Amino acid sequence: MSKKALILVDYINGICGKETGSPEFVTLQKANAFSKVNDLLEFARKNDWLVIWVIVGFDKNYLSIPAGSPMFTQTKNNQRLQLDSDAVKIIPELNYVDNELIIAKNAVSPFHATNLDHVLRNNGVDEVYICGVSTEIAIQSCVRDAHDRGYKVNLVSDLCAGRDSEFHEASLKMLTIFANIIESKEIQ
Repeated sequence: MSKKALILVDYINGICGKETGSPEFVTLQKANAFSKVNDLLEFARKNDWLVIWVIVGFDKNYLSIPAGSPMFTQTKNNQRLQLDSDAVKIIPELNYVDNELIIAKNAVSPFHATNLDHVLRNNGVDEVYICGVSTEIAIQSCVRDAHDRGYKVNLVSDLCAGRDSEFHEASLKMLTIFANIIESKEIQ
């Protein structure tokens, strides 16, 4: 029997929190996505799925940012997303349960330099459901990496948002090559 995991990517205050007013927050709020994520979390927990939260964050010196990254250099220059700050906490709209695994990443892909693949394999997971932000950045990387590592990949499209709706839609179209693109209401 297949073991499944729900991977929730970058649903953190500094990226899609209410205070940021980010395009991702606005899109998720308009689509009632926070409620849908909570429903999916409840379903996953009841069905013994592994639930993994992924956050992006850096030490105070930003020593782990990828060299030459325009995006993360800007993060460093603005002193954003420090691991001990509220910016990297899971947004309060989502029902995080104490003791669920949180994996901190320091790059775009949740698989890069983390123990995500190790945790999935140790728990016998062969099928993943991915949702989060931003579709054209971290979600694209996560889906592609999961695919290349041999997982059956499902992207829950209505629980994702991008910085730009055109980028979001283009990303979903591109990712059909690597994943089953579904909506949360299809998960049973």
